[in-house]
Amino acid sequence: MGYPSLLFTERASGRAVDPGVFEDVKLNLLFSDEAISAMRVLCRREDICVRQELFKALLNENGNTLALFKALAAAAEDIRRLDEALGNERCDNERNFLYVNLLRYVVRFYRLASKVTESSGLLGRFASWFENETEGEAFKAIEKRCGELEEASRAVRTLTMRMAGDNLWLRLEDPQTLIGRLKAASRDLGLRDLKAERETDIALGPRLINASARLRPAEFAAFKAFYEDFSDFYDRSILSYRYELNFYIETTELLLRLKRHNIPVCWPKVSEERKIYLKNARDISLLAKNETNIVPNDVLFTESEPFFFLTGANGGGKTTYLRCAAISTLFFLAGCPVAAEHAVLWPVDCVFTHFPRDERFEGDGRFADERRRVEEIMKAHGGNSLVLLNETYSTTNEELALKCTSELAEALHSSGCFGLYITHQHKLAGDKIPFLSVIVDESDANRRTFRIARLRASSGSYAEDILKKYGLTREALIKRFSEKKAGQ
Repeated sequence: MGYPSLLFTERASGRAVDPGVFEDVKLNLLFSDEAISAMRVLCRREDICVRQELFKALLNENGNTLALFKALAAAAEDIRRLDEALGNERCDNERNFLYVNLLRYVVRFYRLASKVTESSGLLGRFASWFENETEGEAFKAIEKRCGELEEASRAVRTLTMRMAGDNLWLRLEDPQTLIGRLKAASRDLGLRDLKAERETDIALGPRLINASARLRPAEFAAFKAFYEDFSDFYDRSILSYRYELNFYIETTELLLRLKRHNIPVCWPKVSEERKIYLKNARDISLLAKNETNIVPNDVLFTESEPFFFLTGANGGGKTTYLRCAAISTLFFLAGCPVAAEHAVLWPVDCVFTHFPRDERFEGDGRFADERRRVEEIMKAHGGNSLVLLNETYSTTNEELALKCTSELAEALHSSGCFGLYITHQHKLAGDKIPFLSVIVDESDANRRTFRIARLRASSGSYAEDILKKYGLTREALIKRFSEKKAGQ
């Protein structure tokens, strides 16, 4: 049938982020699997701004787009539930009954979709398509028949089962049973139900379903006729709206949560040059732990300095900084606003992460597991990716860890990709890859500030940094000697 996508103007980019990335940066704690399914599939460069336009409509306090999306998502969930039941049908009578109810929710989805008022972009195309469909004769016929069969569908749901000796008997039952009326009267008097309803669901077998159909022959004959007339109408591709709608709804609600906590949000711009720049960005994964006082940090990758080592004491904010860079980039690539005061990002073709994961170890240990995962990243990433490594090779011996870390970083840097490598290896040589480090407040007993700053160009300049800090460089010593000599 070709339903219009709410994610892409034409098609996806053909690239997808590994689900493990969302687990690494803890977005799985903020989003459902359905929403992450939508975020994984990256959109093309031109669709980033188009999705931002849709998010602006959802965030518009004067509009009702978010409420409509929630109603559409509820209808889509009902369609999924009945689609699953239809896939497990045991007899024709069950199939016919389920199909009538399934199309009733499809009709509801169409009507809700046609009420979207936005006239441009993804929303405009979406609304126009469904508005046009609801004007068609085929849809009107289905809608009319669904309305006519609603009472019949409701009636067949109520039956009485009675055991007489070794036989099980079915009979029709008035929905307003005597017990039901007594319960309603007790509630009207303010009395609590003495016994909770049993919640055990037991699926009926085909013999019981067919027996109930014999009690309601006219209704089940109508269900059969409906199925025969409209069995070609249902297109299972409508189920894709579940993850599309949940992506927009969950992201919008997260953005509203950020707003309530006064966490800045901006609409990132698509950079015309190869760089990723975020001003005062936040790691919003911390919201999963109800942390709202999140320390901001700047993130900058450029053509000349695309890759960094990040060092510093444990608990100082290194992993938070890495997650901040990853989440902001993922949000940008998904067409979402980002938690920063200002953002300009180049559309990288994918995001890769490598975090320690004990549960993935196999019989040959963690080091071998890390080597395998690194090899997978090296094969998959292009020169236009963002690669984020968190203490890779940190559990092997120091000499081997230093060798592997240096080789991996050099290979990634040479590829031209953007990246960040958290490491405790202070003996890394070379002058190509610059360093970032955790800032501590030396005036307050080295208190952690959770801020990250540029430290040095390479490990070879580390001693020079220390000498500069204490005024012991060659130039500083010559100056001090000259001043002392002049004062004599």
